Amino acid sequence: MAGKTTKISVTAVDNELYLIASQPSGSSELIHLKSGYHAPVDYSFNPSHILASGDYDLTMIGLNWGGPGTFSVTVTTDGNNETYSANNSDVGVIFHTTVSISV
Repeated sequence: MAGKTTKISVTAVDNELYLIASQPSGSSELIHLKSGYHAPVDYSFNPSHILASGDYDLTMIGLNWGGPGTFSVTVTTDGNNETYSANNSDVGVIFHTTVSISV
């Protein structure tokens, strides 16, 4: 993986979001957030403040309990922002993706 991931920002959670960093040796839950009714969410962190240096798979899982579900996560690597998002009214897992990060 080229570049360092210096920031992960969450700006939408409706209803429940997990961010998990994993390597072949195991995983770490970085965040578990709950929100709803389109309430504003603004949570950012530097993954290097939580994880040891190295390459990881960052898995994002969003669950909707019912009604409209919305998720938005931005990963910043070398100053470049990549946003991953979903909008869906299904119930259950409506957002899931895995990306590579390096800290």
